[in-house]
Amino acid sequence: MARQDDPSLDGLFQRLKSVDDPVASKALQDAIWQAWIYSPEREEMQLMLQGIQAMQEQREQDALAIFTELCRLAPNFAEAWNKRATVNWLLDDYDASVADIGRTLALEPRHWGALSGLAMIETERGNYAAAVRAYERALEANPHLNDMRTELERLKKILRDRGT
Repeated sequence: MARQDDPSLDGLFQRLKSVDDPVASKALQDAIWQAWIYSPEREEMQLMLQGIQAMQEQREQDALAIFTELCRLAPNFAEAWNKRATVNWLLDDYDASVADIGRTLALEPRHWGALSGLAMIETERGNYAAAVRAYERALEANPHLNDMRTELERLKKILRDRGT
């Protein structure tokens, strides 16, 4: 079993919330990402790795096609939707990215990567209150995201200064 239905994820998330050591928190975050990315199905795993490779090589259109196929093949694979959301974001297709983020979060509500992406898009759109909510949810899932915490505080200050 793997992906967002991996039974070890609940324990990993509980430990992530309680650990103070940065090295231990990094190891737990890496373990969660590995569970999210892994598929026991050979074809799904091959597509995931091909899509990641295409992203690393900045071949966004190829990555989009690969992740679209993976989403079709495995519609309950949260990380497939998250990767496609990332590619859509890279292609400046924010509406498609938000739709894929929604699918990711429906499958894995603790996906701090998807929540971070949503917050960045909402910030870009000027929807600071929505961005704050997304960052808060990401930090609830993973309290070790210091860059997100900094951005969250910046956005809260903007909202306070605006009186909203």
